[in-house]
Amino acid sequence: MKTTMAAVSLMLTTGAAFAVAGDECQKQRAEYPKNWKDTRQETALFTCRSHYSGAFVVKLGATDGAGRVLMSLSPVSEDGQSPNVSSAKVFRIWLDKEQADRLKQGKYFATVVRKEASCWIRGDLNKDTVFFMDNVDPAPDSPDAGSFYNKAPRFSVFQGDSYACEPVK
Repeated sequence: MKTTMAAVSLMLTTGAAFAVAGDECQKQRAEYPKNWKDTRQETALFTCRSHYSGAFVVKLGATDGAGRVLMSLSPVSEDGQSPNVSSAKVFRIWLDKEQADRLKQGKYFATVVRKEASCWIRGDLNKDTVFFMDNVDPAPDSPDAGSFYNKAPRFSVFQGDSYACEPVK
């Protein structure tokens, strides 16, 4: 009986420790720009293009008081023009200094990115996606092989599609 009471007591105690405030999602969203889709003031670093899924621009924006930098993935048309701000599907995440430096180098970088409606509670990424960029340009395995067809392919990935990312000039 003591063992059962102790187990129930432990479950009740630990259950309360994992309680999430009712306004947790609003607090998380408040850390990001009020107009989620407006990235016009951010600096474009890379344009990433997919054979099947179009193109987007990787941008860095504001730095917060803790030294974090806002990264955005913003869709663009093939000619590099940004779509209407109100219709853009933008993904964002805050990067620490080390992450921002790795991103600027463009060689090997990965992070999860948020949709505007994302709410991360206890590790639930709510079907958010990972952005992975690898811009190392190894020699092809054969003269006519693109990087995707090398024995050890190097390319970038976002939402299940492969991308080639080029620095913005």
